[in-house]
Amino acid sequence: MSVDSSARKAKLFESLRSRLDDEGFAYRKQKGWFLRRGADSTDFFQLVCLKSPGGWRIQPNVAVRIERVEEIFHRTSGFEARYQKGTPTIGGSVGAITRTHNSDVEFRLESDSDVVSVAEEILTLFRSIGLPYFERFHSITAVDHELNDDPTRRTPHRAAPWLRCSTGLIVAKLINRPNYHALLDIYTQVLSRSDGGFYLSRFQALQQDLEALKESMA
Repeated sequence: MSVDSSARKAKLFESLRSRLDDEGFAYRKQKGWFLRRGADSTDFFQLVCLKSPGGWRIQPNVAVRIERVEEIFHRTSGFEARYQKGTPTIGGSVGAITRTHNSDVEFRLESDSDVVSVAEEILTLFRSIGLPYFERFHSITAVDHELNDDPTRRTPHRAAPWLRCSTGLIVAKLINRPNYHALLDIYTQVLSRSDGGFYLSRFQALQQDLEALKESMA
């Protein structure tokens, strides 16, 4: 990747940084993230930059992190401590959420003349897709509806089976969902089949932790 191409990407992010700062989003250069932190949640707007022969393909991602959910999840997740603060509760690529695939919504940055136009297109998408998404998923109840109203339906908002099942079980417990045990059975079956059952033991550890949580709240 040429120096010019890397400098072009840096110009794009700098242009976006000053504009998104007005919406309360701070730029985190290492991850390509723009973050807006609240008391109980964090909004993520991420631009995944993929090298291409002409320069960069830029894929936007949106996500929301609910601190209570992630604090419970990481008691049994096995994630190293340094990675735990960056995990979302729900989210995905805009391409997958609004269409069918990550690459269905992306922007090409191939020349200096693209910087201004691509920045404007990304900002338009941020306002039309990103801001409503953050508003929608600020509550545990909204996450529960997306994941647990139809637990056998695939969702682009939490695509990986282990993460979908774990997050679904946590939010079901936190809102005292009446069909919690039915969900537990469904998600246990899903993880028994997924990835050769690799994540089942972690899910079972989460279940036990949630039972202890129930006892401590009783």
